[in-house]
Amino acid sequence: MAHLAYARKYRPKDFDELIDQEHIATTLTNAIEQDNLAHAYLFSGSRGIGKTSTARILAKALNCKKGPTAKPCNVCDSCLAIAKGSSLDVLEIDGASNRGIDEIRTLRENVKFAPSSSRFKIYIIDEVHMLTTEAFNALLKTLEEPPAHVKFIFATTEPHKVLPTILSRCQRFDFRKITTAGIIVKLKKLIAEEKIQCAEDALYAIAKSSDGSLRDAEVILDQLNSFSIGQITLDSVNAVLGLVSKDAIFKVVDQMSAAYLADNIALIDELLESGKDAAQLISSFIDHFRDMMMLKCDNEKLVTLPQEDKQKLKQQSIKFELDNILYCLTVLLQAQERMKRQGMVRLFLEMALIKISRQDGLLPANKLLKKLNDLELKLGNSQKNVSSDAAAKSPVNHKAVAAKAYFNKSATDAVSYEKPAIFPKKANDIRSSPPSINPSSIDHPGGFGNSAASLSLDVVCKAWPQIIKNVKKQKITLGVYLAEGRPVNIHNNKVEVGFPDACEFHRENLIESQNLKIIEQAASEFLDREVRLDLIRQERVAQEVLVENNDVEVDLDEGFGLIDPDEENESSMDDVIQSAIDVFKGRIVTPD
Repeated sequence: MAHLAYARKYRPKDFDELIDQEHIATTLTNAIEQDNLAHAYLFSGSRGIGKTSTARILAKALNCKKGPTAKPCNVCDSCLAIAKGSSLDVLEIDGASNRGIDEIRTLRENVKFAPSSSRFKIYIIDEVHMLTTEAFNALLKTLEEPPAHVKFIFATTEPHKVLPTILSRCQRFDFRKITTAGIIVKLKKLIAEEKIQCAEDALYAIAKSSDGSLRDAEVILDQLNSFSIGQITLDSVNAVLGLVSKDAIFKVVDQMSAAYLADNIALIDELLESGKDAAQLISSFIDHFRDMMMLKCDNEKLVTLPQEDKQKLKQQSIKFELDNILYCLTVLLQAQERMKRQGMVRLFLEMALIKISRQDGLLPANKLLKKLNDLELKLGNSQKNVSSDAAAKSPVNHKAVAAKAYFNKSATDAVSYEKPAIFPKKANDIRSSPPSINPSSIDHPGGFGNSAASLSLDVVCKAWPQIIKNVKKQKITLGVYLAEGRPVNIHNNKVEVGFPDACEFHRENLIESQNLKIIEQAASEFLDREVRLDLIRQERVAQEVLVENNDVEVDLDEGFGLIDPDEENESSMDDVIQSAIDVFKGRIVTPD
């Protein structure tokens, strides 16, 4: 007797034998029992999960001599003919080879004739998405109002390609991929029927390789039965399917550190030279770390492995923190994606292996943030001490003392300011005394001067560093860009801020409505009055500034706790680095 493929020999015979499709079996069973059948059904889902088999079961249930019944007898002439595909009243049509309008016209003519010996004439059209638009349109009227003796069952792997007008006339059932556990249960029944000797770990490997397709698993088992002599082992599965052995994966992960990097690269090279595929290798690593992640999250039931491998994985996962596992998965998934887009599969595999092996120097985000917070606190205390020492050594300046009294009133800690903008008074007189600020005019802890008085340029210049700092608290990138500009003129509380040509990119970003609103709000809150800003190019007003603002005098040294130029450069560099991190969503990596 000719050999019959396992996928055909062990097709489900009734709804109870469907695996992991209980929602569909229950719905169809209830519809048959309640005589609530639709005239058209659409079965969608990936390959090998039971769409055509379910269509045949439904056809048997409708045309069985004991039916319509949810449990066809599978012994009557109608059931046997449908199972063999020889029934005259159940027509299976391949949508790929009968996709034209002429075939559909023939179908429309034939639906008018009553079934020859059965209760219903049933059309099963497989891969229905392959029909042309014209063929679909020709089918519309017949599909919507077919004769009472006709039922349509469509099957497709790509339901999005079916016209919406067709979908709206069908009851749609979405088939799920079959779980690994469900495939293993079916394979165990199969090998028991066929008296095949198969190792437990080999069954797990077959089931995982089938990617949710029971038909693929049955085909692989059929192939392995021909390949193996005696018992089917894991080695034979790996040899036939080109899989990487679990022992090799465990060995590489056990040595996942910089100290064993050379050994791991040599092992990967050995596997590739033996014919293993780099894409298959990286998929194996992804599956391994995914299972480890599930164990770390206390979801052991989601790990489909033989018990021996599961225990081994538990022991291995002790060496890894969850953050390290997530990092490894991220690197491997990025490498896999780049393999698909750019090729060079071996190079990306080796790069990924090197990156995940050299993560000893990387810190988790929470530890890194803690270190940065501690460092910021230390720098703040150090800066406060430097400002206090500078004030003690400087000569007594009553104007500066008055200004400091205001600063200390506005906050518990002393506030240090960045270097203000300098506008030369004359070519031969660059340095002079600081601008006068009348302490009696300060009536609000958040700003300079009385809100009823007009705003002067020297007050804005003095407040400018703190305004920049407040903007950085809202959005650090805007603060970095704003630091490139300087107040150059003022008209009725509208401050002109000049930017040189080299900073045109910064100015264009700042003048966007949302960004400008943030800056104006920060300036208004600090100066205790509504302030409007006009961001202009510096060259256009350079001469005007020198003429109109020749009375602006700024002292760089006396009494205002200015930071050292070197410290200012370091602070600016920190801002630039932080801005780059925000823009590119990067992270800080500590070198070994």
